[in-house]
Amino acid sequence: MKNEILIYNQTRRKIPRERILRVVSETLEFLKLKQPVELAVLIVGKETMKRLNKFWRGKNRAADELSFGLNSRQTPKFAKDFGNVLILGEIVINAEKISDPELLRKILVHGLLHLLGYDHEKSERSARRMENLEEKILKFLD
Repeated sequence: MKNEILIYNQTRRKIPRERILRVVSETLEFLKLKQPVELAVLIVGKETMKRLNKFWRGKNRAADELSFGLNSRQTPKFAKDFGNVLILGEIVINAEKISDPELLRKILVHGLLHLLGYDHEKSERSARRMENLEEKILKFLD
């Protein structure tokens, strides 16, 4: 069984579909998960991202990325396990950020780590742990 990565574009902007699939797939490969995963990547405009960020985080600005774990407004500690598939949730990306390949990679890796339970806002230790793993993955993707 293989990973299922769904990409939805809610903008008129052309998106680098293959790049998104490659970054997510290679990140999952690096993490060596024991089972296939399912997740969605949603590309939205700046105003939609601003509304989402205001609603979910109380911040009145457009974020680069938001992650929504399955069945929770908070990132779950562990994703939902449905048989042989780990269903993670979705990563929402601000369409204005997808034209820069390096930024897109960083956003995707960051969002994916959130879906897997990493949280840089919990504590300094958690932030360092997530940042270190992010750096290792980005080096792996080079």
